[in-house]
Parts: sequence; C-alpha cells; structure tokens
Amino acid sequence: MKVLPVALAAFLSIGTGSALVTPKTIQLNTRQNGSLYSLAAPAPSEQSAGGRSEDEIRAELLSGRVLEGGKVIDFEAIKGPSKAEQALLEAKTAILQNGENYAPTTPSGILGINADVIAEVGHELGTFASPEDIQNCAAYLRSLAPLGLFESRSNTGSHQMREFTDTDKAQFDDLLCKAYFESGEVTSAFAKTFYMGTQLLPVAPRGAIWAIYVWCRRTDEIVDAPRDSNAEMLKDLGSWEMRLENLWKYGEVEDVFDLCLLDVLVKYPNLPITPFMDMIRGMLMDVPGLGQDRYETFDELHLYCYRVAGTVGLMSLPVFGCAEGYND
Repeated sequence: MKVLPVALAAFLSIGTGSALVTPKTIQLNTRQNGSLYSLAAPAPSEQSAGGRSEDEIRAELLSGRVLEGGKVIDFEAIKGPSKAEQALLEAKTAILQNGENYAPTTPSGILGINADVIAEVGHELGTFASPEDIQNCAAYLRSLAPLGLFESRSNTGSHQMREFTDTDKAQFDDLLCKAYFESGEVTSAFAKTFYMGTQLLPVAPRGAIWAIYVWCRRTDEIVDAPRDSNAEMLKDLGSWEMRLENLWKYGEVEDVFDLCLLDVLVKYPNLPITPFMDMIRGMLMDVPGLGQDRYETFDELHLYCYRVAGTVGLMSLPVFGCAEGYND
C-alpha cells in the first residue's frame, strides 16, 4: 500500500514499554509454511509474569490473515478468547447491569487526564466548557455529519435536529478551537518531536492528529496509572471502550477532548473504529496477570506491535490520505 506521509505517525511515542523480548527468548527466527517460528527456545529458568496462556496466544496468531503472498499478517480486529478479553467484557457488563453513571476519579474529572498529565502540561485541562456547552457543541457537530454516519437513540430523542444560530456556531467554533489547542498542548508535552512534525501539516489535519494522539495518550494513562488492583483499571477501561463505541455509533461525547475526536470523525467519516479498539487490546497485553511480557516468536511480537503502534498508522491514514490510485 502506498500512502502519503502516514509514516509521520511512526514518531508517535505512546510509551507502553513493559513488553520484553530477551536475547534468550528470541535469537533467530525464520519463516516456514507462512508462519514464523523460533530457533531458540526460552530458557527454562525464565518465568513470565504474563497471564496469557499458550492456547490464547496460538488462537490469536492463527486468526491473523496472511496478505501479500504470505509476507504480511493482518491482525486487525482479532479478539481471541483470552483472560484479558473476558475481564474487559465482565467490567463492561457490570457497568451496564449496575446502570452506573460512571465518573472518573481523576483530579480533572476527565477520564485519562490524571495528575501526571496535568503536571506535564502545567495547568488544568478541559475547564473552559460546561457539560451543557459540550453537549450542545456535540449536537452541532452531529448536524454537520454525512447522512447516516450516526444512529439516533430513538428512545430518548436526544439527537433530534435543531436549528443553530450564527451566534451558536461562533461559540461552538471557539469551544472547539480551545479544545484543539489543549490537545496540542498535551501532544507537545508528551511527544515533542512528533508535535514538531505536525507543525508541517495544514490546520485541519494537524488538529485531527492531535485529537488522535490525545485519545491514545488517555488510553495509555488509564492502563498505566498506579492502581491497587486491576479491577479499578478494568472498570475505567471498560467505560472508556463503551464511550468509544457510543461516539462512533451515536456521535455521543462526555468531555471536550471527545469533542475533538467527534469533529475528526465528522470531517473524516471513513475513519474506522477498529484500530482504536485494537489499541485497547494492545494496552491490555502490558497488564501483569492479563497480558504478556515474553515473546517467543516474532509473530507474537508482531501482534503486539500492530496493536500498540501499527494501529496509529491506520488511525492516521484517513487524515493523511493515500497516493493517487489507492484508497484507505
């Protein structure tokens, strides 16, 4: 696939780095019958803290699609039966069954914007808009979406069309400008080299890439934040994935940074949800007791790399666009 400068996204530094590939685990690999296998078995003394069984790993790897004559394996949307997948599903089910109006326990009240993020940026984030302002802006953005992009919650009537005055539109544009500005601040604080690269982009794609970066950063913070147990993290992550699904399906948001991603989806309606969902599963591969901290073959490592890095390229592709004669 030939694309325009999507390679720029490779500089995105999410920083999930708890995965480990040791020389004893992988020394040399080769391909046989379209699959990679290791010539060096892991040393018996090496004990993994990961929670993924050999059966789970094998099931996911066998689910990948071989592309381009066997040279590339596509792991898009692979959700093999696993301890992590089950734990996330149980967390989401509990939220739905309890009917919780879930509120994050972060200082900002914004899920994934914790004290570390605020300290790195240097000031509070997302305080310039009220919940009512955010929802009104979301309604305005939905009104700009291509027909059929979002479904309506018919039981609530919450997506009924309304008229917006020029004053309304000016207020919403100002709110979005502030939200994008803070997205840029988060990007600059955590990924300085990447942020410098985005300065070469026109305004619309620049803001879109910032919005995507902030979503990735927040996902990483949800998983990596210090916790007493995995239960609280899974509750946050389950809520986070449900929010993502509601944004793509209904165009619904909960905070100012969600507004940026909604605006991106309206501007780039072919942006798929799949790489975002896959990244969440990549983050789970880092969690002790649920994930994997040793990779015995490059196929196993390939799956992890796709989920935590390759997904960023797929998120960015609709924004950057493709070379003539190709599509995303």
